[in-house]
Amino acid sequence: MLTLAHPEPLLDLIHRTPAAAEPPAWPFDFDVSRTDHVEVVKPASGDALETIAGDGAGGTFFLCGDGAGQRPVLYADSEGQAGLIGRDLTAAIQLVVRVPYRRDRLARLSGGLEAMRSVIPELEREYGIDVDACRASVAGLLTLDLPPAADLPARLLETVTLPGFVLFNEWGDAYGSISR
Repeated sequence: MLTLAHPEPLLDLIHRTPAAAEPPAWPFDFDVSRTDHVEVVKPASGDALETIAGDGAGGTFFLCGDGAGQRPVLYADSEGQAGLIGRDLTAAIQLVVRVPYRRDRLARLSGGLEAMRSVIPELEREYGIDVDACRASVAGLLTLDLPPAADLPARLLETVTLPGFVLFNEWGDAYGSISR
C-alpha cells in the first residue's frame, strides 16, 4: 500500500518514523494515533479543519485552513474550550514538547505571565521522569529547535488570544476560550 506524504513536512516525519511518534505521545500528550474528537466541530470562519492528533484527556489538535500557506494549530478540549496554540505546526509542537503541562499553564493565564512561569519547577517534578532527556530526544528526531521555557508563556498568551478562531459544535454552540 502506497502512503502519500503529508503536505506538512513535520507531521509527515512523525507519521513515517515510529521512533518520532512515540515521545510526542508520551510524555508530551500529542498522539497522532488519536484523531477522533468528542463531537463534530467547525470553525466560525468556515475554513477547513484537519485533525492531526489527540491527547489523553480527550482533546484534539487541528490544523486550520486548506493547506495553502501558514496553518495555525487549534486545540479543542473535551470540555468545550478551544484556542490556537501555535501559529503553525512547528510552533505548536515546540509548545507541546517544551511545556507538556500546558493545560495547567493555561489555567493560570488570568494570573499573567509570572503566574504561568512560577509553576514550571513544580510541574516538571510531577512527571517523575527526566523530561529534559525526552525533550532532547524529540528535538533530535524532529530536528526541532526548542525555545527556552521562559519564552513560551508570552508566545502562548499571544497566540491563544488571536481573534477569529471560534469553534462551534454541531448544534451551533461556541466553545469557550482556553485562555480563561
